[in-house]
Amino acid sequence: MKLSTALAIAPFLLAMNVAAEAACVYPQAPQTLPNGSSANKDEMLAAQDLVKQYVKNVQETYLPCLDKERTDAAAALDNMDPEFTQKKAALDAIHAKKHNAALDELQAFVDRWNGEKKAYSDKQADK
Repeated sequence: MKLSTALAIAPFLLAMNVAAEAACVYPQAPQTLPNGSSANKDEMLAAQDLVKQYVKNVQETYLPCLDKERTDAAAALDNMDPEFTQKKAALDAIHAKKHNAALDELQAFVDRWNGEKKAYSDKQADK
């Protein structure tokens, strides 16, 4: 009876573990940005709204989620474990890589957007 109960619970526990690991999903950047040198004002304003939402999703949702995920994982570690220091260091390294990758991707996207905004502004100045 105990074996069948354990077998019945195992998929549930596995699903919970997978859900916990997949809790922080990096938001997708807008797929396209208007060409600033040929876009009209409405296209630029619509894109600006998408850019602001993406930045907000990264800064106010994804990064705090990563921080909470790291905090929760660190709290789950047993500080009496002989490998505690190594496990904590690995956890911190993974967190730093995810965090830095998110910021690098965000910065690259914002730089691209700023280039399009500058092209748009230059076009408007030439009129």
